[in-house]
Amino acid sequence: MADRMPVVFTGHGYPMNAITDSPARDGWKRLGAALGKPAAIVAITGHWQTSGQCVRIANDNPFLYDVWDIPEETFNMKYSPVGSPRHLMRVKELLGDGVFDDNTWGIGHALWVPLSNMYPDADVPVVLLSTDVDSAPCDALELGRKLSPLRDEGVLIFCSGNIVHEVDMVDQTMKDGLPWAIEFNDKIKELTLSRRTDELLNYKNIPHHELAVPTVDHYYPFLTAYGASSEDNKITVFNDYCELASLSMTSYMFG
Repeated sequence: MADRMPVVFTGHGYPMNAITDSPARDGWKRLGAALGKPAAIVAITGHWQTSGQCVRIANDNPFLYDVWDIPEETFNMKYSPVGSPRHLMRVKELLGDGVFDDNTWGIGHALWVPLSNMYPDADVPVVLLSTDVDSAPCDALELGRKLSPLRDEGVLIFCSGNIVHEVDMVDQTMKDGLPWAIEFNDKIKELTLSRRTDELLNYKNIPHHELAVPTVDHYYPFLTAYGASSEDNKITVFNDYCELASLSMTSYMFG
């Protein structure tokens, strides 16, 4: 494990990505092997949506079946890593008065889909943070900046969402993405690799944003990961594709 941990944003996509052969699943397995086991994971998930920034303070992280059409094949899944009181207190120290205690969420599919492939034994502690859907894009970025010192303490900042996430247009007969989804996804990739921060924050100026980002919950975790990175970080793109017409799996490792 490197002295300074990288930051990861991953697209999680459809729950079946947890257990069926796919490029994303292969990518998560390679990522886990390359990273080794961090001291803890601080996880920001687009599916835990709150008004205000929340953190789970219980020392357990229950497994959640949090999608209404979850495939029967996933019913036997269990993924419940413990929390880490020490790292929880460090998170609260870094965030100060702007974070609220909340134990209503657990390990939903935004986390168990990728993490069950990265660390299948669930043996890395996880501290859960919500996505504040009432905040501004700059606040999501600032959250990452506040958390960034954790990288020097052996902690993996792990953010899960989807750059393109329009579930009403999902087509399970379509392997790749619709043209507008690919175009938006590629534009975000271009802006990320060239570090054009203002344009990432002002994503509503990008064509097709109203389709790609109908709600902020899956885009804000990306901004948080970007905010936790530094200008000199190498940016690695992995799992770079769209699926099911209107979901992007494109993922980034910073550092």
